[in-house]
Amino acid sequence: MPSNTFGIGEAARRGGVSPDLIRYYERVGVLPRAPRTAGGFRYYTDETVARLLFVRNAIRFGFTSKELVGFLKARDSGRPPCHAVRAAGQRLLKEMDEQMLRLQAARAAMAETLAAWDERLDKTPAGAAAHLLTMLPDAPRATQRRFAGRRRRDSRARSH
Repeated sequence: MPSNTFGIGEAARRGGVSPDLIRYYERVGVLPRAPRTAGGFRYYTDETVARLLFVRNAIRFGFTSKELVGFLKARDSGRPPCHAVRAAGQRLLKEMDEQMLRLQAARAAMAETLAAWDERLDKTPAGAAAHLLTMLPDAPRATQRRFAGRRRRDSRARSH
């Protein structure tokens, strides 16, 4: 094993991710496969950690690992993907704007429902059931607890 190298646990600690996420990134191709010791253990360098941080930040920005693989392959083959990256970033912003509109509409519907519940509660005798849940509107999916209206493919990446 060359000097200035370390194992997957240390790489994960330095990158702020889990060892499983590093293995996943290697499997999907956003990180190169790590060299191995004679005993079969992966080892990493500071360069790998820099790439790991780059990938982590790109995924937090909203790119999928599949998109990153495409960008990186294009770059590595001498075709800078700058315009594709910019277009994908614009698409992400548009999706975010659309999601925010859905959330604003869902919030308005929720506030309206709460106001109706307040009216019903004011008219309901103490100790009697107000049947508030029967008043729930047919709400759009944006009101569900999982607010991410976007892809779930990289949820592993976002949770680490």
